[in-house]
Amino acid sequence: MITYINNKVHEFNDLEKAFSKDPDTKEMFWLNISNPTANDFKFLKNKFNFHHLTIEDCMHKAKRSKINDYNDYHFLIISTTDNNVSNAFSYNNIYIYISLNYIITIHYGENKSIKKIMNDINNGLSIVSNGSDFVLYNILDDAIDQLFVVTDKVEEKINFLEEESMNNPVQSTLNNIMKIKKTVIKLRRVVSPLREVLNTLLRHDDIITEKYRVYFTDIYDHALRIYDLIESDHEMVTSCLELYSSQLSNSMNKVMKVLTIITTIMMPLTIITGIYGMNFQDMPELHYKYGYFITIFIMFFISFCEIIYFNKKKWL
Repeated sequence: MITYINNKVHEFNDLEKAFSKDPDTKEMFWLNISNPTANDFKFLKNKFNFHHLTIEDCMHKAKRSKINDYNDYHFLIISTTDNNVSNAFSYNNIYIYISLNYIITIHYGENKSIKKIMNDINNGLSIVSNGSDFVLYNILDDAIDQLFVVTDKVEEKINFLEEESMNNPVQSTLNNIMKIKKTVIKLRRVVSPLREVLNTLLRHDDIITEKYRVYFTDIYDHALRIYDLIESDHEMVTSCLELYSSQLSNSMNKVMKVLTIITTIMMPLTIITGIYGMNFQDMPELHYKYGYFITIFIMFFISFCEIIYFNKKKWL
């Protein structure tokens, strides 16, 4: 689906049809291409003379955020992610060509940031007419907001796993900790280069007008906050993993403690039964009328004394 926006929103199934009437490319417009084809990329290269390396990045779905400067346009990759932490982590990238009088966005599948801005435009908000930098600001702002949602969900998940590690550390807890750790690492890989891109954008006077510079500064501050949150989440996951290991060791120690106490209690009883289990003929106690009951009493008495001693030492 191709969406061409200048004063009005136009939707096309073919990119050539969007420019069939040869619109004035000197007038500000936003071209959004969802699920582009090879013919679409060929048309873009011929129409706008885009560098073949940028086309390859779009076709190969490059993930890392970056910005490349060319003579009359700039190429950006904005790498974000969806806000669903429970499922597999997935990238949700936007490939952007931007100049003073146009902005072209390319993405695969549904992109929530693009969809939200399209809805705002359909509801009457004036976005495209304010310039390509304002459109870019709206895209980046919503992408950053999506990352805030993800980090909040990650933090909630970590807090839950921390409580589970404290109260009931089982194998599934460890599996979930490792999953959330991988998510945090991937998030850091997304936000770190995105932060660099935003920092670079602030130094581009040919992209960002003075009017909207404060908006991009605000986005950059948000990106720094998200990166700090991710670093904090990474430390929390590490602490959670250490807590799980510690609680598991404590549980094992408790089991070993109980087994050791049982073994210690049974040891003198085993000695007594071993002695009287020997097949010697001259053992007077064997023929004593109350020998069995006395032996049982002694065994219980020894066990009782051991339990009292262990309890006094607070080993029980």
